[in-house]
Amino acid sequence: MINKLLNFTLLLSILGCTSVKDTLSIQEQNEIHQPYIHSSNNRVFDQSEGWIPVWSDEFDGTNLDETKWTKTVSSKSRAPRPELGISSWFWVQDHVWLDGNGHLVLKSSKVSDNKMFCGSVDSRGKYQPKYGYMEARIKIADTSKGNHTAFWLQGENQGNVDGTGNDGAEIDIFESAWLSETTKSVIHIDGYAEDHKANTKKYDTPNIHEGFHIYGLLWEDDKLEIYYDGELKVTYSGIWVPQVEEWLWLSVGASFGDGDFISQPIGDLSTAEVDYVRVWQKDPLYEAPNTTDVIRLRNKASNYYFRVVGEGDNVEVQQTDNSRQGDWTYWKLVTNNSYYHIKAEGTSKYIRAIENTNGAVLYTKPLDNVGSWTQWEFIYQEDGYFLIKNKETKKYLKASSNQSDTPIILSNTTDDSALWKIEKLNE
Repeated sequence: MINKLLNFTLLLSILGCTSVKDTLSIQEQNEIHQPYIHSSNNRVFDQSEGWIPVWSDEFDGTNLDETKWTKTVSSKSRAPRPELGISSWFWVQDHVWLDGNGHLVLKSSKVSDNKMFCGSVDSRGKYQPKYGYMEARIKIADTSKGNHTAFWLQGENQGNVDGTGNDGAEIDIFESAWLSETTKSVIHIDGYAEDHKANTKKYDTPNIHEGFHIYGLLWEDDKLEIYYDGELKVTYSGIWVPQVEEWLWLSVGASFGDGDFISQPIGDLSTAEVDYVRVWQKDPLYEAPNTTDVIRLRNKASNYYFRVVGEGDNVEVQQTDNSRQGDWTYWKLVTNNSYYHIKAEGTSKYIRAIENTNGAVLYTKPLDNVGSWTQWEFIYQEDGYFLIKNKETKKYLKASSNQSDTPIILSNTTDDSALWKIEKLNE
């Protein structure tokens, strides 16, 4: 499966989503990818902006994870497609499986001259997000044989009638019901009877009938944005944005658009393959680093914070307990492009390591030391904590122990002793 060996980086395209986990370990987060969004969209959903991975299925192995998904089973026929010669069609269990190569497979078959069976999974009652960015990498079933593939969401109370989608909506990110290189997104609200309202938007999907493509949904409290292969295609706002939890749905069904079902022989029609589904959400505890606040940097493991131990250059940086409150424990961040210098307010010095080794101690240096040794990247993790990574050495700041008056060092490890919280002192 592509993308699975990439590290935690935003894919900026210049070339043409409990066993449900509420949180993931730092090591897991470092191995999970960021949303596939083209830089041309001027949107960033990466870790540095507080977006964290909260749920995913990579469809590894041969058994569907039933803590995440249910194989959808139709109790009666779905809506007939008389224009395609389909008088009944059903979702059935045996049309869903994992292929052992990292894919969920959803099959369709012709079981009689006018009946179709199809595969579908949903996360109802198992995972139901409210807001976030979610994407799936999918190879669609063959539309020409009367199939359509869909990635969509549904809410428990979509049938309530109040003139809005606040209490739930059907969100169709895409449905591949046409032979053209286009698809449509649809938002359905107020049930499916006489009060039903729908908002359909057609968008271009180059090469949709060939290979895998990535379908994404950004869902915030005031808008829905739909992405295809990293490009923003459709936006909804106002009454069309749900304000309640919804479950995920992956399905193959009988096409309501194009396709030739009638001339197909009895037997298998085609399959859709899903490479992954991944979901990210904005951590409510996230606050971006800034250069206006006087701060302390507190370690998660030791609960101690940075201090310098004296005036001048080449003074060691240690961690200290709460008994020390002076300006040697005060810091400010100074921007240098996408990096920061960490400046001791009491001594007006930057911090840097002397050598590129694990365990290297940090010392103070004059403010004219602005090279990569004094530049630091703040990489958000979760619960308000950051990894602080040196530009030159690619190593992280770490508390050397859980004792006060011990050095801050460089390390390759990313455990709790390498996590730091920014505490504002001027609030």
